[in-house]
Amino acid sequence: MAHGTSKGPVVSVLMAAHDAEGSVRRAVESVQNQTLREIELVFVDAGSRDATARVVEAMAERDLRIEVVRADDCTRQEALDTALERARGRYVTVLDADACARPTMLSGLVGRAEERSLELVVGGLELCLVDPGGRATEVELAAEDVVFPTQHDFRTAAWHLFSTGQLLPVTGKLFSLELARQRALSFARGGASDHLFTIDYLRDVERVGVSGDVCCRVDRQIAPALRRMGTPEGYRLLGQEHAALLALYRQWGLEGDAASMEMLQSRYVERLVACVEGVCGGVLPSAEQRAAVEAMIGTDSARLAASVARPASSAARSMLGPIRSKNVTIACAQARLLSLLGRGPAIWAMPDAFV
Repeated sequence: MAHGTSKGPVVSVLMAAHDAEGSVRRAVESVQNQTLREIELVFVDAGSRDATARVVEAMAERDLRIEVVRADDCTRQEALDTALERARGRYVTVLDADACARPTMLSGLVGRAEERSLELVVGGLELCLVDPGGRATEVELAAEDVVFPTQHDFRTAAWHLFSTGQLLPVTGKLFSLELARQRALSFARGGASDHLFTIDYLRDVERVGVSGDVCCRVDRQIAPALRRMGTPEGYRLLGQEHAALLALYRQWGLEGDAASMEMLQSRYVERLVACVEGVCGGVLPSAEQRAAVEAMIGTDSARLAASVARPASSAARSMLGPIRSKNVTIACAQARLLSLLGRGPAIWAMPDAFV
């Protein structure tokens, strides 16, 4: 028997999927099984060629809280924008088709938001990141419960949440739908990443809380992200995100804060090294590899980052010297060696690159 709720939804869960028939049922069921019942799931199928849409449509026939939209020939970010346009809740959150929400995720996030009139609640994430060789790395992105009493308190502490990888992914967060619409926020503005949506939301946010609870799990194959890092598009996205973070800190008046700048430059170096490694571990001829690496490490941004950064991974630390000196030969040789040794340590240093 179909069931729904007589009240409007408190939370709109946005989900976009493409060819995810193997995992989408579990993800949708985790939304249906929430202890908070006044919810809706806006599911947008981004042109799947498999049975993804049919699986969710069958579930929607028995649950009036599920809306299914078929959006052929669109990106994941465009699909999320479609879902955002249809959302009716006071709050929105994003759950991917390879994720699973804990039963108390939404009740916990909403409870914190309502108790302290918060505009953003940041939940904890459990990640299982599977590399191209099939090795799984378990990473938990979580912090202690805290409510920042003022906007300034949040901004000065944000560097730590960024550095652990907890702050940028849209997954595991509760956003105010009213604020998102007032600011005309868009997922598609970030290209192939959701992170710019979060950065845009953070610009003027005032009341922020962090939940110490892990509210959902993401099982992610990281091969697509690794392949993208070794492409011009991956490098462009890296520069776009770095510039957006620097602009955010300038707006916050914290461009001179040492801890914040070290965090930003360390993030940049970790991802820059991943881009260089992706180029040198790819199929480009040697001369084209060198030209691409020279363009990546020959910028003022790269040299500034290498002079300030204290990257967490040994892989990134080993590349600081070649980047500072713009030594393309050594950078390429070191990147090829890193590629042969595998990418496990880098995942620990930059988990949010894959979420």
